[in-house]
Amino acid sequence: MKVSIKRVTEEEIAQQLAQFAVEALLEEVRLTPKPGLVDKLNNGTHHDLTLGIMETSAEALRECFYAMSMAGFNNGPSQYLRERLAAIGRYGEQQMLAATGQVNTHKGAIWALGLLTGAASVLCSAQDGKFSAEQILAAAGQIASFHDRFVTPQKTHGLEVRKVYPVRSAREEAALGFPSVLETAIPAWETYSQDNEEIRRLNVLLALMAVVDDTCILYRSDMIVLREVQEQCKHILKNGGLGNAENWKAYTLLDQYITGKWVSPGGSADLLAATIFIKKITQHFKINS
Repeated sequence: MKVSIKRVTEEEIAQQLAQFAVEALLEEVRLTPKPGLVDKLNNGTHHDLTLGIMETSAEALRECFYAMSMAGFNNGPSQYLRERLAAIGRYGEQQMLAATGQVNTHKGAIWALGLLTGAASVLCSAQDGKFSAEQILAAAGQIASFHDRFVTPQKTHGLEVRKVYPVRSAREEAALGFPSVLETAIPAWETYSQDNEEIRRLNVLLALMAVVDDTCILYRSDMIVLREVQEQCKHILKNGGLGNAENWKAYTLLDQYITGKWVSPGGSADLLAATIFIKKITQHFKINS
């Protein structure tokens, strides 16, 4: 049952959006089995991450997502809002690191879900807003297009990768309105609607891994490894995805390849969490009805 925005307060909406963001992170990490990623079976290709740490991190970000949501109300996409969300995000990173013992668990997710949370609250307060996935992603893209004048240059894995490979950065992905979510993940969500929820989400992850030039993979390896991962994902999807029992052997081989190369599709995992978040919002809220 959808909820009319007019019948609830901004604080209640912000609490709900923060809840959805935390749920999206928890549901992504608990999705099992995932190749090279932390799940309920193992830590994937991560020495410093566990399911418990990831769950603790997600819960620690609730206040951050709530503040981002509140910041978006009665504001439109602007440099002010971009910088406000960034400042809250930096605070959220500190909360995350304090909760995880200085382990970087969700920095990429703070960026993606933070923008989407702010965009959702912008649309909530727009008189004629419509809460479609396309509009949330477009609003997030508009916000991301503004420059943060207060950002401190940091040495990141993504920046190191882009010195070698001409791949899209996380900021570029966001500024374009998250095309990987809009053009790949959401259509895959519908394509595999007949599968049970776990299989459906694993297929969406595979769809993202098949097209995303994941800097998390490139940082640990090279373009040859990335392209092989993408091809194996495409092969599984071409043959019906994981709803077809015969494809689980290929999925096991994919996991073995990723583990053997000691890489992790962390960028695709963040985009899966963003997709889960978007679906939760659009299924729950109904604007101006």
